[in-house]
Amino acid sequence: MPRKIMLLIVLIGWMAVFPAISPAPAAQTPSAPPDRGEKLRLFDQVWRTVYDNYYDGKFHGVDWRRQKDVYRPQAEAAESRGALYGVFRRMLGTLGDAHTRIYAPEDGFDRYRPAGTTVGVMIRPVEGRPTVTWVEPESEAYQYGIRPGFRLLLIDGQPVETVIGRIQQDLVASSTSTALELQSFDRIFYGPRGSAVTARFEDDAGRARQVTLTRRFVEYQRRAIPRLLPHRIGYIELTGFGQEIERDFELAMQQMQGTRGLILDLRNNGGGFVTSVMQVASYFLPEETDLGEFITRQGRATKRRTVRARQFYRAPLIVLVSARSASGAEIFAAAMQERRRAVIVGTHATTCGCLLGVSRTIKLPDGGKLNVSDTDFRTAMGRRIEGVGIRPDQLIGVRAPDLLLGRDRPLESAMDHLGRLVVFGDRHREIDFTLKIPVFGAPSSAGNWSGSLDRATYQQQPKRD
Repeated sequence: MPRKIMLLIVLIGWMAVFPAISPAPAAQTPSAPPDRGEKLRLFDQVWRTVYDNYYDGKFHGVDWRRQKDVYRPQAEAAESRGALYGVFRRMLGTLGDAHTRIYAPEDGFDRYRPAGTTVGVMIRPVEGRPTVTWVEPESEAYQYGIRPGFRLLLIDGQPVETVIGRIQQDLVASSTSTALELQSFDRIFYGPRGSAVTARFEDDAGRARQVTLTRRFVEYQRRAIPRLLPHRIGYIELTGFGQEIERDFELAMQQMQGTRGLILDLRNNGGGFVTSVMQVASYFLPEETDLGEFITRQGRATKRRTVRARQFYRAPLIVLVSARSASGAEIFAAAMQERRRAVIVGTHATTCGCLLGVSRTIKLPDGGKLNVSDTDFRTAMGRRIEGVGIRPDQLIGVRAPDLLLGRDRPLESAMDHLGRLVVFGDRHREIDFTLKIPVFGAPSSAGNWSGSLDRATYQQQPKRD
């Protein structure tokens, strides 16, 4: 198999998986409505591309020929390009695959330069209610006083539950219920860049706060962000896997030499290039360690292994994950868990469960883009992560009071666990011991405090146009 086939593992298309942003609708006027001939040609190309290339010849039990009979008349009847792409999304959604996705021309999707629109707020279900888990520092929302822990009630006058339900009807299904939930919540403020959206929140005192926010265009940058924590514990937030982070990660690891333990934060990591996953894993596992294999529809397998690293880290390792940890992040976490090289601390019962390979993005004649999953993945021990996810070794759930206080309990727990490992080694579970650590609240000048347990401790500022 050509080497290029498995260079990239793409998930869902939000920053390669789940960024805090929605795909970016262009500010310009949408393209002219397609005529009947164009609609049918586009439909036939999308349907056929999946039919010829999908990694599962049984299409997850879906009668793919039947889907053509169901959705082709709908495509023919679509009155706009947006409606046409809505038909495509619903058809692809029947596969229940977070990777296989389509993007309209105005979405401006580019797998190599993840971008989108944001209002500077992230919403996630916390304790059963839509809750602010992150606010971008200096954003409109921040200036209006919106803070993590606030509940979201209305979007443009509609109950947020209604908005979520409508989005899920459009998406149909995804790799897991977790993936569908994340996709849905990432799109609740979706709309053209530069447009306004009105949101009503409820603060910690039960008071309603209504604000109007502007959708802004941002480019997401994969980053490796190091910090030295108390008690000589190292910390690196890794927001994605790509060539641009490899040098930064090497420099970060140089800073970590001599630390008593390391926390690698993948809570906001949606994957990226598999070659970068191999590079990062090589700092913690011996050369030629089997990480797993990608398997084509025809049964051809390509193994992925660690390579020789310039430096090797031997101290204890904790990996932080969340429901947003997906694709490449799941390959890394699974390898560390199976080799017992790290303790996996998570904020949710499982990671995303979204791990398939997409070798290329298909450009459609009208400028749209199509991703089709063409390979499956198995770990070195034969586990399939797609549709299942990774169960953390230790679960520290997200709670609204912690968000309001700005506490990062998963990070605190990871530091406590490392303290036990450093002091007591393999007997750490037998000892009644708690490492006294500070409560993490306000940021230093090294980065921007996210105030979120679902996101990493620090979040870089995206570039804006």
